[in-house]
Amino acid sequence: MKKIVLMVAGYVLLGVAVFCGVKFFLDVYSPKNLETEQYGPAGITGQGIILTDTNYEEAVQTDSNNDDLTVDFDALQAINPDIYAWLDIPGTDISYPVVQNPDDDSYYLRHNSDREYSAGGAIFSEATYNSTELNDPVTILYGHHMNAGNIMFGHLQSYFSDPDFLANDPVIRLYTPSGVLEYAVFAAVPFNKMHILYYNNMYDPVVYQAFFSSVLTIRELGDYINEDHIPSDPEQDRVLILSTCLEGDNTRRFLVMATLVSDQ
Repeated sequence: MKKIVLMVAGYVLLGVAVFCGVKFFLDVYSPKNLETEQYGPAGITGQGIILTDTNYEEAVQTDSNNDDLTVDFDALQAINPDIYAWLDIPGTDISYPVVQNPDDDSYYLRHNSDREYSAGGAIFSEATYNSTELNDPVTILYGHHMNAGNIMFGHLQSYFSDPDFLANDPVIRLYTPSGVLEYAVFAAVPFNKMHILYYNNMYDPVVYQAFFSSVLTIRELGDYINEDHIPSDPEQDRVLILSTCLEGDNTRRFLVMATLVSDQ
């Protein structure tokens, strides 16, 4: 009898171990997780946020005569070698370092640009899908939608839903160690939570064109389309997408899409 009890207990423990192993695999590697892991929860409040302890004013300065920045990348990379660009949207309060962890795509969901734990995270791209050379057909930068106000991408949707702001043909600038990349915005739209670069090989012209054609069919309140800058060729065009959670619906995303128009 004792032997039977021990055998049953052994089978139970084996079953529990198998269940836990399968659950861990599904939690970490399932395609469903790919829909959510790089965005994090929507509507993060100011509690627990440490944007950075570093004052970037010495490394990043604004020209008093215009909106141009002067960025000292030696100084920035001395702070954090993961910083590879500086994102700036003229006419907004969005101006941040851009980071990428070479080993952990989700690292900057919960770490600021000083590599300190922070619920606000940082503006980042994923090494699995994008090069820091910014030469992929499509580069995606992720940032939290913050209820705390003008933090990260908290105001991204409000800017790109404002007719007065959009009337000025907004641009996005990425400052890099080798120069300044300027992108003209062609779409600002609500979207689903699909991991775009996992499910779409943007190096394939057919997939590339089908994806952006689908974007142009979106017609929702608050969307914006500028057909003057719509990309058509993955070999020639370079597209930047800013991604955050949709206001009021964390099951969807708000995307700002822009095409490279100037490389200085």
